[in-house]
Amino acid sequence: MTDKVSATEDMAKKPGRKFSLMDLLMIIMIVGIGVTMVLPLQQTRRHEDLVRASLQDMFRIINANEEFKQGDGFGENAWDLDLLNLRGLDRSVFQFAINDTSIVATTDVLANEEKAYFFDLRDGRFRVRADSRDVIFDAWLP
Repeated sequence: MTDKVSATEDMAKKPGRKFSLMDLLMIIMIVGIGVTMVLPLQQTRRHEDLVRASLQDMFRIINANEEFKQGDGFGENAWDLDLLNLRGLDRSVFQFAINDTSIVATTDVLANEEKAYFFDLRDGRFRVRADSRDVIFDAWLP
């Protein structure tokens, strides 16, 4: 009987309990939930930064196209980027193209498939292609 009493006294003297496997699994689960919330936000922020950086080049193309249009004599838009004499365009993420109705920026870097946004020369508005709205948001464009 004295053994049982001394064992209960030893347990009563220890204020903390041991760290169990269940506690470890709970901590891992909480960290996992936090990571699954933070990583997509960081990825979206990186995508937004890349799109906003490409807008500088897009505005350079728009301004060069306006100069071309005024000096053309016919008031026509450029149909090729080489006509605009632009040097130093950052093409590491977005590739730019121009036709008679729009200036298009496409990329394969943001996703495993091609994503794009464009500037419509007819009404002067930025738009995101329908299949690209999961990666490029309209709110990022002016």
